[in-house]
Amino acid sequence: MSVIHSQNVHEIIRRTLSIINPKIITHGEIVGYMLYKMLEADGRYSMQEMLDYAMLGVLHDIGLYREEGLNNVADFETAGSPWPHSVYGFLFLKYLSPIGDKAEIVLYHHLDYNRYGSVKSKYAHITECLALADKMDNFMRCEETRMKGDYFVRYRNIQFSGDALNLFYKAEKEYGITAKLASGEYRQEMNGIMSCGIFSEEYKRRFLEMLVYSIDFRSEHTVVHTMSTVNFAMQLGRLMGVGTEELQKMYYGALLHDLGKIAIPLEILEAPGRLNEEDMRIMKAHVRITEMILSGLVDEDVLRIAARHHEKLDGTGYHKGLSEEELTLPQQIVAVADILSALYGKRSYKDSFDSEKIKGILLEDAGNHKISKGTVECLMAHYDAVIQQYEEQKDETIGLYLRIKQQYDEIRKRLEGIVP
Repeated sequence: MSVIHSQNVHEIIRRTLSIINPKIITHGEIVGYMLYKMLEADGRYSMQEMLDYAMLGVLHDIGLYREEGLNNVADFETAGSPWPHSVYGFLFLKYLSPIGDKAEIVLYHHLDYNRYGSVKSKYAHITECLALADKMDNFMRCEETRMKGDYFVRYRNIQFSGDALNLFYKAEKEYGITAKLASGEYRQEMNGIMSCGIFSEEYKRRFLEMLVYSIDFRSEHTVVHTMSTVNFAMQLGRLMGVGTEELQKMYYGALLHDLGKIAIPLEILEAPGRLNEEDMRIMKAHVRITEMILSGLVDEDVLRIAARHHEKLDGTGYHKGLSEEELTLPQQIVAVADILSALYGKRSYKDSFDSEKIKGILLEDAGNHKISKGTVECLMAHYDAVIQQYEEQKDETIGLYLRIKQQYDEIRKRLEGIVP
């Protein structure tokens, strides 16, 4: 059973990242499209390989989402050091995506062609093509700011591969790339390209997990909270006898439940104290935004689990004020897991609560008919085991995320040594 179709994974990524910075995702989609058409003209790659590389093109600047107030992608990429976003993007894709074995393509996409001898990569040809597509889109965007009109004559086989440029010209002749970019027709074609793939459940799951980790660009605490919510929800679901199909829906609902927080201002996400009324109104909007991102792209049960995690059994929750009879058991379990995660985890405004305080808050909410009494009773009966299992499994998820931070400085320094 598939609760998220292959062709919708790209659209979920596009909608979510567009909220952070629509210019970066537009640039990425254009580069991914050009790269795909170049490889199609090349004729030596399978459909799945071309789809992987197209997705890599879409996400090649994922490290740029860390930059606040970025208005012009082309100017940013042609000025200053390209290594911070290249290294972060490489690590992000290597550890958190299903195409991590190809991530070094992103690492080297800003390396001048005449320095390729300084590194060894089995993906050199793809890197050349991605770098050329990246430069081509930047050239079209830069006007006359940094890349002059004779750029592709003067810097052939210096800053970019002449063979890659020839391949672009071949693809342009066969497919009319620039005309489709100018008319916007490429968007529809790109959607069609992405719909050709039949991705495994693991492939889709890892891309969506990667998307959740991208919220790190807004709030590290939100990432940790989401992954612990998933863990707690799945443990409680199994303990309460939820079936395999519903467990899968719970997994994705919990994984995607806070996607909307990517649109919430950082000063609210990381506020050091209790939010005032206006800030709380803005914070609550994350549920509507999550629903907007996922609407029409995931199984309806997954959408409802994600969008109803702040509803209360007595009708006092948000954003629709639903009551117990309108909330399924999986929805109620994820709501409890969300609260447990918030209480157990460290946040910008608090340390972890001790177990007795956590139990007291959950029992009080259950007693006041706010959250599922049966779910809370199940949790109380297995509390220590649930927490122990979470702590044992934490390194498998959060550990990968921390590894990115540890390796970032080391790799950046090495690359800056190649290009002073």
